[in-house]
Amino acid sequence: MPEDFREELRKEMPDFKTKLERELRTEMREFRKSLEFMNDELEKTKKEQIELLKENKALKEANAKLAADCEMLKKQSSEHEQRLTASEQYSRNRNIEIKGIAQSSDEKLLKTLHRVGELLNVPIDESDVEVCRRVVSKNVKDTPNIVAQFKSRSKRVMVLQKAKKMRITSEDFGHSQGTPVFINEHLSPATKHLLGMAIAKKKAQNWRFGWTSNGKILARKEESAPVVRIRTAQDVEKIV
Repeated sequence: MPEDFREELRKEMPDFKTKLERELRTEMREFRKSLEFMNDELEKTKKEQIELLKENKALKEANAKLAADCEMLKKQSSEHEQRLTASEQYSRNRNIEIKGIAQSSDEKLLKTLHRVGELLNVPIDESDVEVCRRVVSKNVKDTPNIVAQFKSRSKRVMVLQKAKKMRITSEDFGHSQGTPVFINEHLSPATKHLLGMAIAKKKAQNWRFGWTSNGKILARKEESAPVVRIRTAQDVEKIV
């Protein structure tokens, strides 16, 4: 290497070093800025994530509270409905409902009721009866059933007990067709609907017994099985 080139190189070396250091410092400053920016963004993201987690937790808690409130309202509504149904049924605790007796224009229902008493061997006089009338069915084509309200529950109980043991037909009331006549408790619309659901499920599950007693719906799989009380539509699922 020529001496003059070396000399020239030595002269330029400090400038080159200074320039290189300057560029390195500049790059380091830019790198630190980028690093600080990334760190700030990371911290910002962390804070946002923490806030989102807090919000999510608050939403979950609010949702859980709403679900609990909803369940409580459902329970209260169900209890209110049960009390209302029980009240409606209680108001019928002296009533019987007779189905299967054809209607005539000149019929006298008290006489019909007296005939029921004769057939059941339970005397029914006019003085025993508060009111007796026909009630329109949901299906207008059906013959309206007869509803009788006794002045005492004991008379009603005797009639229902005897009716369970006897087979009565429309022939017993002077009609040509010997169709069955049913004498049952007078159920409220809600209780009657629930009974229909229970009977349908009983048949589907091959249970042997489904009946009412004092307005209560009861079911039993077989003779030796425990009795199941049906209070609500959910209780029907107990028939399995």
